[in-house]
Amino acid sequence: MLAVAIALGVGRSQDSGPPQLPARPAPAGEGFGANVGRLFNGRPYPDAVIQAQLTALSATGVTLARADAAWEASEPQAPLGNIHHYDWSFDDRIAAALAAHGLTWLPTIDYSAPWAQTTHGQDHSAPDPAEYAAYAAAVAARYGSHGTFWRANGQIPDRPVDTFEIWNEPDSPVFWVPKPNAQTYARLYLKARQAIDSVDPAARVIVGGLTEAATFLPAMLRALPVLRNHIDGVAVHPYGTTPHEVLAKLAQARQTLRSLGMARVPLYVTEFGWTTSPRGALDYLPERRRPTFIQQTLTALGHTDCGLVAVLLYAWVTPERDRASSQDWFGIHPPGSGSSPDTLAFQRGLRAATSPGPAVSVCAGG
Repeated sequence: MLAVAIALGVGRSQDSGPPQLPARPAPAGEGFGANVGRLFNGRPYPDAVIQAQLTALSATGVTLARADAAWEASEPQAPLGNIHHYDWSFDDRIAAALAAHGLTWLPTIDYSAPWAQTTHGQDHSAPDPAEYAAYAAAVAARYGSHGTFWRANGQIPDRPVDTFEIWNEPDSPVFWVPKPNAQTYARLYLKARQAIDSVDPAARVIVGGLTEAATFLPAMLRALPVLRNHIDGVAVHPYGTTPHEVLAKLAQARQTLRSLGMARVPLYVTEFGWTTSPRGALDYLPERRRPTFIQQTLTALGHTDCGLVAVLLYAWVTPERDRASSQDWFGIHPPGSGSSPDTLAFQRGLRAATSPGPAVSVCAGG
């Protein structure tokens, strides 16, 4: 695909202040899904494998799939004369594949393009907020509620993106190099939200999945108090050794929002899960125990009083190549396989989560 040139007048150098639109009310209902980024990142799989994996995921009844809208893939070269040149082939592949399987894309807009990195050679380093915001707006203009992608591809079912996640784990030194900075991220979120609002006012823009919401959110509000009225949702990653610990971290995030005067801001669990290799790794769980934990956690997350909007397992599929790499073993649907104990537990958990039932008291009032 040829690169597309787009000029955006959304805050390239000036600090244009807070977004004009107030925080949106929480959407009705709760959606479920899984992370599928490893199907696309680095283009490791042929189309036939991607289609088979997404067919299996869709058959479980989920409606959401989370994957990176990779800035580095879409804009590898710096803009010329304030004109941004985007090559949408990577993002288009994701949007088309998910829509064809009835899945709504929840894109994580990340990471820094090579030319925008503040730490050379580190795509996880903080980007220039205005340049990042320009890319965020371009993603929303292409894949959002009136996106050009849907108009140009009438043969693809319309599944416009309605929620955009700003970065992934900005409170982690792994994903925000050299170290997390709540003030810098707060400004990035605010500028990106304003840019997305300018092209898709119906969109929701959420804080990228936090691992330490109890400390990072208050720091964001101290740095930029105006945020209190302009956050559409907060994504959290409540990894834990047990289902109980996952729920406890979720309750902590809700209590933090309540303490900040943001009790009505919805929560999104955009990652939770366990790896089965190597033994002793962070978030490790023996393979025989994982199905039970998946089912119990999903069941509970479908009935909490925590104001959840979405729950997505990490992950549907991972490569299962290197036993020493924990990231290769989070997937519950092994490449080239049919159902596994994990996928069957996932389906049982989904059925329980989406069936009528009493609320589980986790957050004491949401």
